[in-house]
Amino acid sequence: MPARVPSVKLRKAARLLLYRSRSKPGIKGWELAKLLGKDYLEVIKALNNVLNVLGLEVIAVDGEGRRLNLEGDLRRALFLVVLSEKPSLQEAKTVGWRIDDLAMLAVSLLYLMARGGRAPRSDLMGVLKSRFRYPRVSYVVERLLRLGYLEEEDDQVVIGWRSRVEIDLDKLVGLEPRLSDHPPPPP
Repeated sequence: MPARVPSVKLRKAARLLLYRSRSKPGIKGWELAKLLGKDYLEVIKALNNVLNVLGLEVIAVDGEGRRLNLEGDLRRALFLVVLSEKPSLQEAKTVGWRIDDLAMLAVSLLYLMARGGRAPRSDLMGVLKSRFRYPRVSYVVERLLRLGYLEEEDDQVVIGWRSRVEIDLDKLVGLEPRLSDHPPPPP
C-alpha cells in the first residue's frame, strides 16, 4: 500500500522550517501565516506529528528565547525545528561540533548561570583559558557568539537566545526534578 502523500501545506511548512536561508534559523509566525494561511498553527501541529517520528519538533519562541505554547496569536514568535531528544555524541560530531567545543559551551553556560546569567568577557575567557588550550578558546567563543549560544552586551557575555531554546539549562546544572521530589498523585 503506498505511503500517504503529505498535504501541500504540510510539505510547504516543512520546507520553510527546515531550509535555512539566513544566519538565524527559523521563520516568524507572520511569515508562516502569510505563506500557509490562517490555519498555520494547525499545519504546524500536524507537522509536529510527522517530525516526532524523526525525533524532531517545531517550537515557537519569543524574542527572549522562551518557549511558547502553540496556541493563540503567534505572529511575532519565531518558529524553529529542534531535536526532541538529546543527540548522541556521534550525532553532535557529525554536525560540526568537536567535543572540546561542546565542553567550552557547557563550561561557559555553567559559569554564566553561576554569575546570574552574565559575566565580564575577560572573566569568562580567563576561566576557559585555564581549562582549555588557549589558541582554540578565542575561536570557539567567537563562534558561540556568532551562532547565538552566547551574546555580548557591552563588555558582558550573557546566555544567548539559542542556548535558552536548544539546551535544557536546568538539566545542565543538575536541577532536573527527581521522582522522589514529587509526591505521588492522589488515587
